[in-house]
Amino acid sequence: MDIADAERAIWSAWRLRHGHVRRVHRRQLKDHAAEVIGALRLAEGRQEIDADTAEVFEDLAKMLLKIAERYAEGRTGALLDPEDLAGAPKAVNREWIRLAGLGGTVAGTAVGASLLGLPDSTTTVLVGVATLVAVGLFYGAKFLPTDLVDIAMGQSRR
Repeated sequence: MDIADAERAIWSAWRLRHGHVRRVHRRQLKDHAAEVIGALRLAEGRQEIDADTAEVFEDLAKMLLKIAERYAEGRTGALLDPEDLAGAPKAVNREWIRLAGLGGTVAGTAVGASLLGLPDSTTTVLVGVATLVAVGLFYGAKFLPTDLVDIAMGQSRR
């Protein structure tokens, strides 16, 4: 069982469920999201360790159900109980590294093409191809080609 979709939803839950969040509360909500994702990853990792996979799947399903219920209630600061989070390491969100790498690659390609004195039509194609290659390298299967359309249109289908 892969929990990547649940992780993505949890990282952004506090932004989506609430309007303006004060800086103090934002830090608390981000920390809680990191703890919840750490607990989910720990439960997911038990699939390869425990002999009774049925129990592991049941526990993971209960955790996901509890998260979904509390998310629906708007309780993004209490997606799981403290006993569910006990012993789980905090997850780290490294999305900013991907975004910085992608932006640096695209900007570097554009600057490099202009320094080489390439025609504008060639530069445009080169930057487009470099962008697609960089997206494939930095995001792999996490980023679908249809997501590029969503970004360009400023909307989300998820």
